[in-house]
Parts: sequence; C-alpha cells; structure tokens
Amino acid sequence: MSAETYAVVGGGASGIATAYYLQQHDINVELIEREEQLGGRIGSCMLGNYPMEMGGKNIGKDYQLFREFSTAIGNHPYEYFGLNSSRVRHGQILTMDGKRRWRGIVNFLRHCSPKDIFWFLQMYLAVKRNERNGYLGGSYFASLSKRFDSQPASTYFSKEFCDLVIRPMAVISNAAEPDEVFIGNLGTNIRMIQDSYERLNNGMSALLNEFAKTVEVRLATQVESLVCRNNRTMGLQMRHQGQLQEREYAGVILATPAPVTSKFVEPLNSELAQMLQRIRYFPVTLIVAEYNRNIFSDQIRALAFDANEPISNAAAYGVSNLNIVRYTFSGRTARHHLESGADPTELLGIAESTLNQYISVQSSDRVRFVAKQYPTGLCAYTPHFADFHTEFQSQQESVHGLYITGDYVQGASIEGCFRAAKACVEKVVQSRCRHSNQPETQRMSAVMSLD
Repeated sequence: MSAETYAVVGGGASGIATAYYLQQHDINVELIEREEQLGGRIGSCMLGNYPMEMGGKNIGKDYQLFREFSTAIGNHPYEYFGLNSSRVRHGQILTMDGKRRWRGIVNFLRHCSPKDIFWFLQMYLAVKRNERNGYLGGSYFASLSKRFDSQPASTYFSKEFCDLVIRPMAVISNAAEPDEVFIGNLGTNIRMIQDSYERLNNGMSALLNEFAKTVEVRLATQVESLVCRNNRTMGLQMRHQGQLQEREYAGVILATPAPVTSKFVEPLNSELAQMLQRIRYFPVTLIVAEYNRNIFSDQIRALAFDANEPISNAAAYGVSNLNIVRYTFSGRTARHHLESGADPTELLGIAESTLNQYISVQSSDRVRFVAKQYPTGLCAYTPHFADFHTEFQSQQESVHGLYITGDYVQGASIEGCFRAAKACVEKVVQSRCRHSNQPETQRMSAVMSLD
C-alpha cells in the first residue's frame, strides 16, 4: 500500500462520506469495512430477490451534501415519500403529514400545556431560522445545554408532552427515551420533523454499489489496532480471512461508532477514550415483512407506539409499498426483548400483535421477512455537547496522523454524518498543506538565521 494512501475505518455513512471527500481532494483512500458490504446502518438486506434498506432510506430534501454525493456518483433519481407519522391518543389516531405539516403539528400540540408549546416552538423556530441549530453544537442549543443539560429532557417538559412529542422523535432517531436525551441536543430531532423526504428510485444499495466502484474497498476486514510510532499513527493491523497483516498509511480516519473508536485510541490517549465512552448508543432491531395485501393506506403510512409497547414504530416501506412493513424495535421496553435473546420470528410475532391492535395485520398474510440487529444501533449523544466537542477536538490533536469522525460529531442523520466527514477531511487537507510547506519554511528559517 502506498504511503500516500489514507485509510478510512468503517464503511457506514460516515466512512463513505469521508472516502468520498478525500477523493474530491485527489487523495488516495482505502475504505475498510468488517462486514461483507458497505452501508452499516444505511445498508440493505435481501427480501427474496429485492434489497431492502434497513435504515436511512428516506432522504430529506434539505440533505444538500448527500444529494451532491448521489449526483456525483451517477444517475440516481429520487421519488416522493413525504413525512407521514401517526400516534394513538385516547383511542384516536393522530396523524402528521408533510403536506399538511402545520395542521398536524397543531393537532398534536392542542393536547399539551401552553408552557410546553411555548418552549418547544422557541426551539422549533431557532432551527427554522438557522439550519446550524439543527446539528449538534449549534449556538442556540449550546446555550440551552449550559443551563439545562444537568438533567434529561423529561425533567423540563410535562409527561404528556414527552409522551406525545419528545418520545416519538427521540426513540426513532436515537433509540432513547425522554429521560435519556438532553435539551441541548434536541435540535437534531426537530430538524428531522421540519424536513420532507424522498427515496432513491433504485434504492440506497444501488448508489452504494456504484460508489464502491470508485474507491478501493476492503470488505470483511477487521481492524485489530492502530500502528503508532513516536506518537504518530503509521498504519493498521487488520485481519482478513483469518490472516493478520500490517499496512502502512499516510494517515488513518476512524469513522466508527464511539465505543469502537474508544477501543482503538485507548492505548494512545486514555482521556480521549474515556470521553468517547460517554457517548451513549442503544440497540435497535429492524424487521421488514412483506404481506399479500396492503397493511397501511395513503392516509396512514406509519404508526408510533407508546413506551409500554415493544416496538417503537411500524411503517410502510414506501408510498407504493404499502404491503411491506418495517418494524423498529427501539426504546426501553424493546431492550428487554432484545436482551432476553428473542429470535426474529418471535419478535415479528410481537410486532404484528402490537400493530394489529390498531391496524389489521395477520401472520397468515405474511409472505416473507428479513431482520437485522444493531447492538450499537442509534446514537443518543452526550449532555453538554459543546463542552464535550471542544475537549474532543483538543484531545484529537495529541496523536498525529489520526482523525476521527462519526455520527456523534454533528448528528446521526445521513446529512449530519456527511457534514462531519467533510469537516474532518478539511483537517486532513490542512495538515497535508502544513507538512508539504514545512521543508520550504525550514529552509527560509535557515536563510534568515544566516543573515
């Protein structure tokens, strides 16, 4: 491997974005992924002969960086999906649809107290006015975090509001409950409900397969450790097909979940490792099931469930796929089922039974299904994020040749991952420029000293 090549560890959205931006700067890159395919949480599983995106299939119209990426890779058109989510409240299904967004918001909020509504609308408008507030570290939410992040969000909102508004946002985006998320990070959730969504016509897998043709990729390769000398990252120790090998790189970018990154950096910087361990992730299991009839309708395409239910959400796979349902097991009640070792067939039975209380679905109508479990499924960030991020950036600089990005830097959405990756690559480019100018700088210093 050329010493001018950079290694990107992790083939999820963050790693893909990092590799892409490195190539945009004409930097050689090798993308390393332990699974058999790229994608991570935006990867796919086969349902019969069709790839099913298990996560990240809905692309916001405001996903500027990701859309630039998909356009650069090739012809990957989008189709309408919209924003459609329903809740059961006192036996009535309340729906928020992207085409009637404000009507849906009002319908939800009329059940809440004026205090809750006033405070939430302040946050909503802060994100609306400045898109940076929709990502981790935005100035408005950074100021809120200093005042309120000593306690979780559930402390400051009423239980009614948490159940109706905060929990659906948090459990779907972060697999977390209202008492596991913090005010200073809510901008990332609010931004998600402000956007409207489309899907790639040919699916995410088609886009990722095209991207894989443009970059050097090493699949089914487990990175064991960093190789460092004189406080500089020089390469990686990797295991592929049982064989351990060491490769040298110009630099290494870790685009892995925070717990994984923590293990890599522990021998080099224990303080940085401890910081990364504070980032919380919660498990998620996704099941996509096909039925021989439509389960959802054009009016109701998704249903979010209360905290006492084992599934957080059930949704139609697409506007034209109302017979395909994606069930999400996330949140505290779901964890009890996941940790007890329930197999996918058992979980699907539980999901169908739960949905059937409100929308008719029977296992006898099921054609087939596919399941995927993610132990570190969704990131729930850390309180006092602005303080964390300042120290995080400082600690990174202690190890030369090592760069870090991920879903905990600007947010767990695909666009958040792309924004963080782009900023990370800009640091790589700046570092290369400094090193390329160093000999000339040293020569000029020598001349000046002779004078």
